[in-house]
Amino acid sequence: MGEKIEVNSFKAWILGIRPTSLGASLMTVLLGAGLAHGFMPEQFSWAIALLCWVFAWLMHIAANLINDVVDFKRGLDKSDPERIDRIYANGLLTKNVAYTTIAICLVLGCLVGLTILYMVWDHLLWDGWEIVLMGAIVVACTFLYSTTFAYHGLGDLAVLLCFGLIPVCGTFYVLTYTVTWDAVWASIVAGCSIDTLLIVNNYRDRDEDYESGKYTSVGILGEPFGRWFYLIAGLVCVAKVVLLYIDGCISWIGLLYSAVPYLILHIGSWIKLNRIREGNALNVIYYESPRNFTLLGILLTIALW
Repeated sequence: MGEKIEVNSFKAWILGIRPTSLGASLMTVLLGAGLAHGFMPEQFSWAIALLCWVFAWLMHIAANLINDVVDFKRGLDKSDPERIDRIYANGLLTKNVAYTTIAICLVLGCLVGLTILYMVWDHLLWDGWEIVLMGAIVVACTFLYSTTFAYHGLGDLAVLLCFGLIPVCGTFYVLTYTVTWDAVWASIVAGCSIDTLLIVNNYRDRDEDYESGKYTSVGILGEPFGRWFYLIAGLVCVAKVVLLYIDGCISWIGLLYSAVPYLILHIGSWIKLNRIREGNALNVIYYESPRNFTLLGILLTIALW
């Protein structure tokens, strides 16, 4: 792993929460908030938008750690000094620290969610139960993704739900008290672009996962499917950006400076994936993918704003 990392050190903890992936939860809130500001600027609340972001990050950190722990306990992740994302398997985070961090994130996340509910209670269509339901689904998915969905080819659908529809539409809803088709298009932009990170992760680990009983979509449908799935996911999110332009949510200039840079970067990563195809050398695409979708999220949010 190069530089020696002390057990339970701050650096080990930071690596354990996978900071490079956290741009995904940030992107979902950015898109929902950007669309809400463009839709009802006079009603926009910075406080609610910030709380949505905090909730998303806390749930995401908990999910990352749960995934590490579950994969290790199932024998899927083994100690590998070259895989710095396997902090728990490499023994750099102890059980107590990992479990405590998960518990703190989940408890704080629920408190933040209840705070959002309290702030918007009087304006909701179904007496707040819709917010409770969305929060419950997110909390449940932090456990179900690692224990069930990821092992039965449902990981991509879980990403589309928990890193697309719920956070984008949910953020839009608590800021505008309604949901539009444009919020759905924006959620698909987020879900499909963020899923590229899962796709390349599953593509890299396809043989190891399948042999260990983790049946991802790439493992089930094969290596060629994984390569084309990565490309198509990015193209779908660009198509939805075009729909946002057609619906008048962004200008043609906004379309160009948000979609074109992402498309160039995404295709560049896909070309590298086609060239490398296997092994830890694919880590370069694993780290490029969050760069790509985070940039898209920022640029598209500016265009929506």
